[in-house]
Amino acid sequence: MTDAPIHAPAGASPSRWEGPAISWSAVFAGAFAALGLTIVLVVLGSAFGFGAMSPFADDGLSLTTIGVVTIIWLIFIQIFASIAGGYLAGRVRRRWAIHRDEVFFRDSVHGFLTWAVASAFMFAIAGVAAAGGSAAAAAVTTAAVASEEDALAPPNVITDRLYRIPGGNPITLDGAREQAGRLVIRAIADEEAVTAEDRAWLTADVIEWTGMSDSEAEARVQLAFTEIAEAREAAKDEADAARAASATLAIATALAMMIGAFVAAGAAVFGGRERDGLEDRLISAP
Repeated sequence: MTDAPIHAPAGASPSRWEGPAISWSAVFAGAFAALGLTIVLVVLGSAFGFGAMSPFADDGLSLTTIGVVTIIWLIFIQIFASIAGGYLAGRVRRRWAIHRDEVFFRDSVHGFLTWAVASAFMFAIAGVAAAGGSAAAAAVTTAAVASEEDALAPPNVITDRLYRIPGGNPITLDGAREQAGRLVIRAIADEEAVTAEDRAWLTADVIEWTGMSDSEAEARVQLAFTEIAEAREAAKDEADAARAASATLAIATALAMMIGAFVAAGAAVFGGRERDGLEDRLISAP
């Protein structure tokens, strides 16, 4: 197997050419191209995601389906943007009058650096966006928490059922409900937090405010603690699901970025060979 002829640039020594090993202009050109395509594809994927989601239960795509599609789209973004950025970096870089193996290595490095610079810029933009939107996110979170506490939060629902009286006035029960609500919240957070004395007080308080018999009040309190246990298990399941989803997304992101680095290096080699091959044909043409 023979190596292709290497033509040194005009004015350069055939045996040794002193020049930069990295063409940073080519690297940054490819990085900005990859970054621009990444932003466009992320926005496009967000539009598709918002269109597939629904605020109503049993409507739209499931969270599992959305998660799988998100991972696939993330890998596609990395591949597509890395191919474009790496190819551009290899195609526009300066030509080296060196051995083909060294050209292959340097083109690979150019593709890798293009991916690295684009990734660094992307994370910097994401960090600035997250910092700029922290106030809005805090406001939305506060509103969501307040809405949940005022509407369908499990502690409020359980407390309402404890002091439910046909024809009763809820305003007169505010003081009792407040203290009972704190007990319910503590019980959901830690099943050992509510003592037997607390439970006895809660039963007596329900009897006092509702006028129920001892057995009826005890049954209502027992039902409340059954619902507390169910709410605690549901909270644990949601926390475990969120932790698993976060870990899966982190692994998928790392995998997609590794694929992007490899693809960018290969695309830069291909782009460099295209450039050198075209220049060889132009030089050898009569």
